[in-house]
Amino acid sequence: MAARLIVERVATVWRRPWVMVTGRLEGGPLKVGDAISISHGARPAVPAVIRSIEVHGPAGQVTVAVDAGLAAVLGPGAVISGPG
Repeated sequence: MAARLIVERVATVWRRPWVMVTGRLEGGPLKVGDAISISHGARPAVPAVIRSIEVHGPAGQVTVAVDAGLAAVLGPGAVISGPG
């Protein structure tokens, strides 16, 4: 089953070229290097790559890092879809 992460929170990382995205993961797992797509509202889906995964996040949530240039297309309610 394909992975799907529903975004709940977005945070920038000081001195890192990433945006940290936290949410609930449905379906299969995500891993570093996975090609994903980001959808938010009526905007067209944007391709991206998982750069890092936080393993010490809140219970039931997953935090992944994507390139900082994608911050404008991310926000609560965005959907990250991956191969899972």
